[in-house]
Amino acid sequence: MTESTDQDVNGFHYFRTQVYANLSGGEKLSQVYDNWAEYYTKQTGSVGYSGPANLAALASDVIRDKSSRILDAASGTGMVGEELKRRGFTNIDALDPSQGSLDKSKEHQSYTEYICDTLDEHQTTVPDSHYDAVVMCGAFGIPGHVSDACFPELIRITKPGGHIMITMSTKVSEDWNDKLEAAIQSHVQQGSWEVVDDRWITYHEHDTINEKAKVPILRVVKK
Repeated sequence: MTESTDQDVNGFHYFRTQVYANLSGGEKLSQVYDNWAEYYTKQTGSVGYSGPANLAALASDVIRDKSSRILDAASGTGMVGEELKRRGFTNIDALDPSQGSLDKSKEHQSYTEYICDTLDEHQTTVPDSHYDAVVMCGAFGIPGHVSDACFPELIRITKPGGHIMITMSTKVSEDWNDKLEAAIQSHVQQGSWEVVDDRWITYHEHDTINEKAKVPILRVVKK
């Protein structure tokens, strides 16, 4: 391991500690990500953060039409969007509460629109039934980030027949696995979506951190 890689690994763990320290989210958490944006891709790469690439690969298996309109929710610096672009997708939007991260993601020109907003109980400016698919990597279940409170909004902005795919890492699964399943089944019972499948992907693979992530694949059926 080179000195620069050591610095990147240490930087990753420093910022991740800051992220998990901001339990209530809000502007303070967005500021952490604003400060991290310049280093995020390199530092997460130094600890084998393969979640974005693996989620994009899974999405590519599920979404056959490369012109499908896709929302990268909680997009960060755009790692998922960049991977989707590499797989031929041409109509991707980004949504994230960190303006610094959105600005950084503009460098690789993967997105059509950049939306600075949170995902929670409130309604965003996105129109009804706007997206063919919504993908989310690295945000669900982390304190102060995204919870099941946003599910009605994700359903609202996704077209009937469209897919929603989110990652839940093993780091948060102990707290969230039962709650996530209950929330998913609640919307199944309401007739809002159906469960297509549950997949597991490699999320982090490094000697300092080793995680997988569960990815429910959900299909919106009606409004």
